[in-house]
Amino acid sequence: MSRRHRHRHGPLFWRIYLHGLLLLLLVGIAVGAVGFALEHGRGDEAARIAGYAAGRIAELAGTPERLGEELGRLRDDFGVKGTIYDADGRPVATSADPPLERVSGRGAPARGGPVRIRGHGLGFAVPLPAQRGYLLLSGPSRGHDPARGLLFIGAVLVALALGSVPLARSIAAPLETIADAARRLGAGDLAARANLRKARGEVGELGRAFDEMAVRLEALVRGERELLANVSHELRTPLARMRVALELAAEGDRERARRHLAEIGADLSELDALIENVLTAARLDARGAGAWPVARDPVDLAAVVRDAADRFREAHPGRTLEVEVGPAAPGVTGDAALLRRLLAILLDNAAKYSDPPAPVGLALRAAGAGAALEVRDRGIGVDADDLPRLFTPFFRTERSRARGTRGTGLGLVLARRVAEAHGGTIRAESAAGEGTAVRVELPAARAG
Repeated sequence: MSRRHRHRHGPLFWRIYLHGLLLLLLVGIAVGAVGFALEHGRGDEAARIAGYAAGRIAELAGTPERLGEELGRLRDDFGVKGTIYDADGRPVATSADPPLERVSGRGAPARGGPVRIRGHGLGFAVPLPAQRGYLLLSGPSRGHDPARGLLFIGAVLVALALGSVPLARSIAAPLETIADAARRLGAGDLAARANLRKARGEVGELGRAFDEMAVRLEALVRGERELLANVSHELRTPLARMRVALELAAEGDRERARRHLAEIGADLSELDALIENVLTAARLDARGAGAWPVARDPVDLAAVVRDAADRFREAHPGRTLEVEVGPAAPGVTGDAALLRRLLAILLDNAAKYSDPPAPVGLALRAAGAGAALEVRDRGIGVDADDLPRLFTPFFRTERSRARGTRGTGLGLVLARRVAEAHGGTIRAESAAGEGTAVRVELPAARAG
């Protein structure tokens, strides 16, 4: 993502930011309303003090020497400083140094009320009609300057608005990154990732969940593409052989065409097995309406083993099959037809990659709380490096290719799908030149 794109805020950022500003505005209105109510209360208190002071000053009008004493008592008792002015605007008595002075206006105020006092902010003026003068009061009980309060609230709101920018960006930026990655993934960019490894909280979890989903989706799509490519490759060889046989027959070379008929039959069988294995594996992987309807019925594994052994002997009359059925093998729940298919695949592979008179072994035993099926041969074996890839679609070892055995590399994949569909596992043990053993473990049927 370019620097320019990172700093271009989208609609989500502005929605978060404007909602934050609206909240700040509401907070400012609430603070202003509370401040107004408090200031109104302070103004009433100042008015009461001013009325009391005006009454006392009027009583002492005939004794000017006591006016200063009364102003000093007001300062000491109420924390209120005062200055008395005569009709000409000259100070007569004061408890403030220097005397209190109005910021603007000349002569006695016609009405009492708040006035601005130089160096003291807002104060209170009380006219003294009898003395044709007025009293100025200033102290902790005076009303605060509303303009200064509004200026303070405005400054706080501006600071909060500026401070909300990184907060809104921290919330909106990860979500916009995830949305951009989702759009790129939907457009076919399988490498699209949110990469929000440092993000915390629910947004970080969302980003990491998206990346995990993208990884699985990429693996799934690449697997499907590889499957399509491998199926195309596997279809091409038998189709090419059948095309050659048909061309020979069209040219009139019946003898050569007849010799290819047996191969055409084998090719058709190979194509049929390939298509059936691909469809079965896909349906076992699918979910929903297209999934394979795997039965969940009680299965007698001993009967499945005997049936698989009979079919193997019919298909391979020259091979020796050693069957072992343990007496304590528990029953399982599943699909008997799929389990027979699994054993047929394993037995066919064992016959394909070993030579007579080496026998093929088929065993059913108890394994922990479940049952184990095992097929063993004494054939060419599998190299240690190839074992991890043995259940990969279309994988065939070099030994099997050199042996010239036909196969698509889907049999063991289908066997793994069947085992997993029954909640079981499958694994192989092998050594080059010593044979291979494939073991399938299935969970026992639940009681009740």
